[in-house]
Amino acid sequence: MQEDHKPVIAISSCLLGNLVRYDKNHCQDKWIVQELSKFVELVPICPEIEMGLGAPREEIHLYINKEEKDKVKLKNKYEGSDLTLLAEETYKRMNNSLFDKKIDGFILTKKSPSCGLDNVKTIQKDDPSKVTRSAGLFAKNIIDNFPSHPRIDSGRIFNKSLREKFLKAVFAHFSFRETERTSSKLQDLHKKYKYILMDHSTIRLKELGQIVASAEKESINTSFHEYYVKFFEALSIEATSKTRCNTLQHIMGYFKKNLDSQEKSEIVILLDDFRNDLISYDVLLKYFYMLTKKYKSPYLSTQLYFSPYPKELKLLKEV
Repeated sequence: MQEDHKPVIAISSCLLGNLVRYDKNHCQDKWIVQELSKFVELVPICPEIEMGLGAPREEIHLYINKEEKDKVKLKNKYEGSDLTLLAEETYKRMNNSLFDKKIDGFILTKKSPSCGLDNVKTIQKDDPSKVTRSAGLFAKNIIDNFPSHPRIDSGRIFNKSLREKFLKAVFAHFSFRETERTSSKLQDLHKKYKYILMDHSTIRLKELGQIVASAEKESINTSFHEYYVKFFEALSIEATSKTRCNTLQHIMGYFKKNLDSQEKSEIVILLDDFRNDLISYDVLLKYFYMLTKKYKSPYLSTQLYFSPYPKELKLLKEV
């Protein structure tokens, strides 16, 4: 992968070790800084700094007011001034910059009143003892304005399964963004991701196939947009041991006639072990990859199923 040609991830600046938190500290994630940064471009963002609040600064909190139909607002914790309008104006400017930078995904700080994707403490203004949970104000803006972009918070990225799912989607977003807007290139993209999509949703796979089949030159941008939305809806659905076994059995169909009796028996055992959580997905995947290399298939050679991101990220290790 070329140094200047990578997926682009917008990330809360404090996760990179920048001293932008309210106490002029950071919450650096070493895996992101030391490992992930080798394979993606990381664009630091900090809504509070962009709002001109500086660091250090007074803490900010989310609050709701029953009189305003529970609209979530942002205010200083002690001084109490309302920062909502300033925040919203800042987010519009930040959104324009993020669109210009062609972002492929977001990593945001967990539980932050700005960046938390969910579970952020939200106080009822007329009764501070009542606390609910919301998305941070900037995160809500991201969800609303970048609905198909992969996103994850700094807590969930520690979960290896969620990390793998997120980065598979990020690299897919990058591939989609780089795809030339023609029906033939859309067909090629769909073929490459066929079995990845099958892992996540056979229903969405069928719907996406129909979009590709009906794509015409005159309406290609509309077809790409429809495909884009459904594609990332599909990748947001959790792959299970059942769906993964189904996909691998479809892949096996390309070389089933070449398998000897011992290999067939080994596959049955491995699939059962995977279903019963006795082996990791990584073990099963490596065995099937070995078979696809042994029994060469022109169609499987175009698939990204075994390489949706750089293997050096080691995302499937122990998953």
